[in-house]
Amino acid sequence: MSKILLGITGSIAAYKACELAGMLKKKGHVVKCAMTPDASYFVTPLTMETITGEKVADSLFRLPETRGPVHVSLADEAELVLVAPATADIICKTAAGICDDVLTCAICATAAPVLFAPAMNNGMYSNPILQDKIAYLKSKGHRFVGPVEGALACGRVGMGHLAPLEEIVAEVERTIASLR
Repeated sequence: MSKILLGITGSIAAYKACELAGMLKKKGHVVKCAMTPDASYFVTPLTMETITGEKVADSLFRLPETRGPVHVSLADEAELVLVAPATADIICKTAAGICDDVLTCAICATAAPVLFAPAMNNGMYSNPILQDKIAYLKSKGHRFVGPVEGALACGRVGMGHLAPLEEIVAEVERTIASLR
């Protein structure tokens, strides 16, 4: 049983984090969630708490039953940080070392592997600046799964669709197995 910090960002694909959390729980993992402020426009902390059975961190200043700063507690407990969906915003902030919410602070503070599952518009995904940030993060040991080509929220079909949840779970399992 591994402890996974599931980071949820402000993407239309955030609704899939509900099913993803359930799949990870069925595999026997403890799943805690850290949500960016924009994530709650798509899925509520109460929904994620109900699915995971764990309190959700959606603020640096609100989470009962922690000792010390919330982001440090989450970072220390996590054996893996999974950001799904990962927006261009969270990828670029991580690459730049920007820590302005509970999720970015936890990513910066953790010694655990970080796995990003990008989901965004195809124009955003193919942007050379974002591609540079992804390459930079990979060079620092961060991992990525997807995206894949598929239907996008903007009505286009292109690269930027969240990888199938089964692929994300398989990559989580591979990453955890590599730590043992």
